[in-house]
Amino acid sequence: MNNITRYGTALVTTVLLFACNSDSNNILEDLNANRAKWESANIDNYQFEYSISCFCLDDATRPRLVVVNADQVKSQTIIESNIALPQDTFTSETIDGLFERIALEESRAESLNVEYHPELGYPTFIQVDGNAQTADDEYTITVSNVVSADDIACTTSIESGLIVSITDASTEAPIACDTTVTATDENFTETATGACDRNELITMLDERPGFYSITVEKDGYQTFQVDDYGIGKDLCHVLPRELEVELISE
Repeated sequence: MNNITRYGTALVTTVLLFACNSDSNNILEDLNANRAKWESANIDNYQFEYSISCFCLDDATRPRLVVVNADQVKSQTIIESNIALPQDTFTSETIDGLFERIALEESRAESLNVEYHPELGYPTFIQVDGNAQTADDEYTITVSNVVSADDIACTTSIESGLIVSITDASTEAPIACDTTVTATDENFTETATGACDRNELITMLDERPGFYSITVEKDGYQTFQVDDYGIGKDLCHVLPRELEVELISE
C-alpha cells in the first residue's frame, strides 16, 4: 500500500546484534547502547510526535501525535487538524518498534543514518535508502517531544471531542437552532440538539475519542452525513475537532 506498511510489518527480536564490517559495527553498537538507555528509563506509557517523509499517501506524511499505552500504539492523530488516523490504515510504531526497524534496515538497506536522543536514547532521526538503484524507496522518520505519562499533570477540565457549526448553504446564516446532531461509534450513540438562544455551535462527545458516523438533521433541510470521522486524544484529554456543516434546503 505504502512504504509505512511495507517496512513496518517485519519484526526483529534480536537484542544483541553483531556485524561484519566497521560501519555496521558502529550502527549496531549505537543501537544497542541507545536501546539500553531507553529500556532503563522504563517508559511504557507515553506520547510523541512522529513524521515520515516518503512516497506515501498525504495523510501518512503529515506530522502526528502518537499515544502509547503498555507499549502498544493506542491512537495517532494528525497534529495540524486533530484528525485521528485508523490504526489499520496508517501505521505508527512504538519506540521499541523503531529500534526493531533500525535493526532490520541495518541488515538490508544500502544506506542507513540514525540519530538518538542524548539522554533517553530513543531514535530522533532515521534515514533509509533501501537501494540506490531503486526509485522511490527512500524514507525518513523523525521523532520528537517524547513525554512520559508520569511526567504530565493532567488538568481536571472536560474537553468536547466534537464542535459542530451549522449554516444554511444558500444564505450562510447560522441555523443550529433545533438542529439535531447524532454521533455513533459501534454501540455508543450520542445526540445533541442546538439551543435557540445561542444559534452558533453544538458541542458533544466529551472526552470520547473514536471513529464516528455523524448525521445532522433539521426540518426543511437535506440530511447531512459523514462516516469514519476520527477524533483523537493525547495522554490527558480528547483532541477537539471542528465540523463545519452547510445544510441544503429541500
